[in-house]
Amino acid sequence: MKKLFFLFVSFCIWGSLYADIKELDPAVVLADTLYEQADYTMPSYTEFLVAKKAAIANASQDNLQALKDKVAALQGKEEPYNMVATVNGDPATHMGFCWFTNEGISDGDVQILAKKDATAADFEAGTGVITVKATPKTTMKLRYTGRAAYIVKASGIKASVGYKYVSHKALADNLTPGTEYSWRVGYNGHWSKIAHFRTKDADQGEYSFIYMSDSHIENPEYIKHARRCALAAVKTVPEARFCVFPGDFVEDGDKNNAEWEWERWFEEALNPVIMNMAMVPTDGNHDDSPNLNYTYHFNTDNSFNKEYTDKPQFEGIVYSFVYGDVLFLVFSMQDFWREPYSYISLTSTYLSDDLGRWFRTETKAHPDTKYRVSLSHFNLFSNSDHSTDAEPPLFRAGMLPVMKDCEIDVALQGHDHTYEVIGPVNPDNCTPILDAITDRENVEVNGNTNVTGYKGGTYRTDDGTLYFIGATCGRKRYYPHNRARMESEYTEDPALLHDDKHHNVKNYFDLFTGMLGQPEAPSFTKITVKEDCLEFNSYKADDDEGNVTLYNTIKVVRTKDHGVPSGFDDIIPESSVKEGKKFIRNSNIYIMHEGRVYNMLGQVVE
Repeated sequence: MKKLFFLFVSFCIWGSLYADIKELDPAVVLADTLYEQADYTMPSYTEFLVAKKAAIANASQDNLQALKDKVAALQGKEEPYNMVATVNGDPATHMGFCWFTNEGISDGDVQILAKKDATAADFEAGTGVITVKATPKTTMKLRYTGRAAYIVKASGIKASVGYKYVSHKALADNLTPGTEYSWRVGYNGHWSKIAHFRTKDADQGEYSFIYMSDSHIENPEYIKHARRCALAAVKTVPEARFCVFPGDFVEDGDKNNAEWEWERWFEEALNPVIMNMAMVPTDGNHDDSPNLNYTYHFNTDNSFNKEYTDKPQFEGIVYSFVYGDVLFLVFSMQDFWREPYSYISLTSTYLSDDLGRWFRTETKAHPDTKYRVSLSHFNLFSNSDHSTDAEPPLFRAGMLPVMKDCEIDVALQGHDHTYEVIGPVNPDNCTPILDAITDRENVEVNGNTNVTGYKGGTYRTDDGTLYFIGATCGRKRYYPHNRARMESEYTEDPALLHDDKHHNVKNYFDLFTGMLGQPEAPSFTKITVKEDCLEFNSYKADDDEGNVTLYNTIKVVRTKDHGVPSGFDDIIPESSVKEGKKFIRNSNIYIMHEGRVYNMLGQVVE
């Protein structure tokens, strides 16, 4: 009876306040049988539910108009969503694509047209259209709202509710270098909006790309900040070839993840960037989930997972590509625990052997690139709240020898949500190479926005790596630690290094040789690969109109040719290892291949 009375009162209120909106009958909208969830895409239906619940709670003209708009925006269940293009293979000729549909919708193609601003009519005409059939895969049931408190309350969907989707993936592998393309996904009668990307030039000269990180989508405020940053990035750098995004797309991972957060990342927060360029992603710790949301949403090169027995949790989080003068090494350290590891002895077989082998293999394969740039979520060095986490000492022990041997020029990092210019760092003793820094400006020190009082600078990476964190494109912010605090947290006792209160870098604060602070706004960095340097221009997004403030510029230069990594010289392809005869010696597995003995990593033993 209470429910019937509530509906009657709601009908009366709606009848009086909604009289001037003729297109909808409030009583019909309230009825649960008219707009069935199964008939519409999840993104559009959830937006409708949110507007409906708000209008029931407060039948204001604004809320009623919002509901009307969301009803008009409902999309049929056959429509695609969550579309994205990702670098996958040679960016001159290849591009990966991924998108979602509701469960049961398995048909899907990507259509690509060599025209900068193609229209639906251009695609329908068919001339020059490249069509690639997608491979569909039904996901496991993904919790939709999970722990995302906002959407549970706003939509009325319970935290335990989950849905299956179809993840569609396609790879175009015969594109023309240096070409502006338009693309869309779906099938006849059910096509997406049209997005754009440009392939790498055959003889690539100067170009720019965008760095953004750590959106942590969890509610409308976070969506607003990330979207503001995405709009500003596209307006400021319309010529950007791609956007690197080192993780923490969403806030809520693990098995109680919120697929709604992922949905909003694609459909709203980062959509301005997604529609205008390719993405270069890797996962963050907040993205971790046994439900494999990350794997379902991106289509990057998955060779690493195919070549190693102890595979990372997600597909395509370790991959490389060459773009002009730069070798990009995209990787994740989050699976350090999949092989033997120890916080006390600071060892991880996965980092030192698997990732180490991969880094050396990739750098050996591309000896002539002028710069080597890595991209990861977790930091080897950072200043703020993550500087005393348990993992970085273990990461440094495993990866610094690799960074040294492979002569990595720049390590683009995420995770710390603060703007940090670090090094170049001498990998042997974790000290700054001060004579590699020129043109640095001394400015007023500020306890939040610039703790070091440094601005600008040119950093030479001949003998060490520059580590860079570009703050956050979202709302979640950390604040820098001062010298006294960092010195008080130093310890040489390995037993204290996993208490989240200590680190093992002596004189840690000295590594922050450039600007260090919290920009207090959604931030992104334009990185331009020039003939004589890598130029970093970092911006704050000022408003929803795409206006920005430039707050720092640095340059990275290299004057030496890269050397060839020395480790893992006797590696053979894993396919050859698998063809050999396996045997056990001292509890370890070895392989006999063509008269030589190899371990399971493919390294020659005897």
